[in-house]
Amino acid sequence: MNICAGKRIISGMDITELLSTNDPDTLRQLALSLLEENRKKDASLSEKDHQIHLMREALMLARQQRFDRQAESFSGLQCSLFEEDADADIASAETQLARLLPEPEEKKARPVRKILPEHLVREETVIGPDSCACPDCGQPLRHIRDEISERLDYIPAQFVVKRYVRPQYGCEGCQRVVSGRLPAQIIPKGIPEPGLVAQVLVSKFCDRQPLYHQQQVFARAGVELPVSTLAGWVGTACVWLMPLAELLRTELLSRPVLHADETPLQILNTKKDGKAQNGYLWAYVSGETTGDSVVCFDCQPGRAARYPEAWLAGWSGTLVTDGYAVYHSLKNGGSIINAGCWAHARRGFAALYKANRDPHAGTALKMIHGLYSLEKKIRHRSPEKIRQWRQRYAKPQLDALWAWLTSQAQKCAPDSALHKAIKYVLSHKMELSRFVDDGALPLDNNRCERAIRQVVMGRNTWLFAGSLQAGHRAAAVMGLLETARLNGVEPYGWLKLVLERLPSLPEERLHELLPFAKNPLNN
Repeated sequence: MNICAGKRIISGMDITELLSTNDPDTLRQLALSLLEENRKKDASLSEKDHQIHLMREALMLARQQRFDRQAESFSGLQCSLFEEDADADIASAETQLARLLPEPEEKKARPVRKILPEHLVREETVIGPDSCACPDCGQPLRHIRDEISERLDYIPAQFVVKRYVRPQYGCEGCQRVVSGRLPAQIIPKGIPEPGLVAQVLVSKFCDRQPLYHQQQVFARAGVELPVSTLAGWVGTACVWLMPLAELLRTELLSRPVLHADETPLQILNTKKDGKAQNGYLWAYVSGETTGDSVVCFDCQPGRAARYPEAWLAGWSGTLVTDGYAVYHSLKNGGSIINAGCWAHARRGFAALYKANRDPHAGTALKMIHGLYSLEKKIRHRSPEKIRQWRQRYAKPQLDALWAWLTSQAQKCAPDSALHKAIKYVLSHKMELSRFVDDGALPLDNNRCERAIRQVVMGRNTWLFAGSLQAGHRAAAVMGLLETARLNGVEPYGWLKLVLERLPSLPEERLHELLPFAKNPLNN
């Protein structure tokens, strides 16, 4: 008799009959029926417990992402509570590395007052004693040395009106009037000098000051300038700077290693009653070890693969990106190699560990931290030396990490946050392993994210680009200014010089204006 038949028999009997029966078959079916019901209830409870665990996990992750600080705390004491099987190889490699590499200098705990920059104007005030005679004995005092102390003051920015006086001379024979020629202007028949236009651009794109804020600052100084006038200056200056931005792009595409990332940017659609649409600002940054830093931005109406494909057309090299699938679809005839970002790969573990101190997430973080510990000690060496150290020390750590992740993926629940974090990393194993074989590659894409962060912070004040064309121009100027910043070139001084020289500089000499410290015009 099967269980279903037994259930029908039992269901047809009342409780008194069941308790008084001595029939072995009936009792056996009763026991089997009860066991089956308990099994189903246990399975149902287990499923509900699992769902509750997932919901609690999701809730903790949501709270952590919304309310907690971005940087997760990760102490050595907490690490010691985690699994230690995978730590042996890492500890051994780090011990050998500590013996072979010099220890980095420890930072001083006490802050030290920095010397004031030498390029600042010094106004000297000599403070002598009240009398040249000794206050005790009255004998004449003799100069020994000067005790110098410096204090920093601020002079508010001020407007200066430059008057160009051109005496006119006439020729009685030719009946001709001759006078001097005015300096070339980037704003035809306008009142601004290059310094004022440079100030407006730097305030907008570097200091994140909207034009209406700048208008208010100028008004306090007694200069009334409509926002529309300032916007016109910005647009005209951007047009002048476009050829220089294109030259910067050519320079960037000559580098063997590039970083790429993208961020949303609202763009007004002039064809749809000025309504905003979702656009994207794509960022491209040169590798840290490939020469002068170069940053270019590209404003586009979407996030599809055709935009980076068009921008990188003809380029060959290694592209460092996050896990966005579009980047991994870029092949360019097989000439683009993709490298992954460990900072992005670790975020799933970091969020899980911060939310509920998950020990497995902590183990993954500790193993990834071992890779960064090595990089911190060798980052200033040559690419070839870095490759050799990575092969010797990072590769064993990485192999241990892959083995641990593979084993954990088979143990944890497929729909858990831990499994999702592990699956993400394993799905990008090839890209995340590239750095071991190339010393010019970094572990992550933080270099590009730092460059694009300036735009993200400014986006809160710009809100949107006036049009796609305006977005293209703004992206070009932001790339030039960010390149200047990364190369230690002061943006305002550089841009003022560029705007002064652009109207009269031959096209074949444009490269002299690129914001690299090595260019003589920037010194």
